[in-house]
Amino acid sequence: MITNEVFGQHIATEIVARQISAHLENPNPSKPLVMSFHGWTGNGKNHIAYLIANSRYKKGTKSQFYHHFMATVHFPHQEHAQLYQDQIRSWVKGNVSHCPHSLFVFDEVDKMPSGVLDGIRAYLDYIDIVDGVDYRKSIFIFLSNTGGKEITKRVHDVWLTGNVKREELTVKDFERLVEMGAFNEQGGFHQSHLIQKSLIDVYVPFLPMEKSHVRLCAENEFKKQNYVPKNKEAALQKIVDGLHYYPEGKEIYSTTGCKRVAQKVSLYIADERYTKRTSKKYRTEL
Repeated sequence: MITNEVFGQHIATEIVARQISAHLENPNPSKPLVMSFHGWTGNGKNHIAYLIANSRYKKGTKSQFYHHFMATVHFPHQEHAQLYQDQIRSWVKGNVSHCPHSLFVFDEVDKMPSGVLDGIRAYLDYIDIVDGVDYRKSIFIFLSNTGGKEITKRVHDVWLTGNVKREELTVKDFERLVEMGAFNEQGGFHQSHLIQKSLIDVYVPFLPMEKSHVRLCAENEFKKQNYVPKNKEAALQKIVDGLHYYPEGKEIYSTTGCKRVAQKVSLYIADERYTKRTSKKYRTEL
């Protein structure tokens, strides 16, 4: 399911699917599954989190067992970090007490006050019961732009040398790079005990998306909207050309990934339908 919905992310789709399957198939996991997604915006971090929720629960992201926190909404002020620690500890405990199979997604971790996530450190550790609650069957996912620059540089270096294909890159090529970047950069993981105590099971890199990946996103979006363009090739090319790319002079990677593709496809469909209606009306009047 993840592979059919996410493009250009061979590392993320493979490792996330394996981690989720291994965790769910284990009747007695030693700890909660903790994954940290890293990369620039629009490359699929949120999308994969949503796909996990939709496959995990009958009501998907509307399930009462799915919990999505945004740093700029729920944890906006650095001076309230201690209060947020207490709140997050209480929220997580209350929800896992209600459902041991809860899914927690913490978005914009790079914008979160440092220290907040340390409030749930004990819940993510190799401990059977914490204060009367078993957290081991829960899943925690952290989403962050931290490491995006380093990930892009590594991918582009590979592109420049031509010695290794993009698809041959593995999580080992990025994991230490992302881990150290997250630990040292300002944000929710800065000097975090979660990293120091090795409580994050895997750091998942989301690679910058090339034009071929944007094209696949556009093609998939047309299918999702159940619409076949009059000229499919021209439509896809227009969507791809409508985005901005970097580095300057080469224009290889989308600055916004696939984030704006759905909106551009919807606009293309609306324009084509409008043209068709007006053309039909003109012919009728003749």
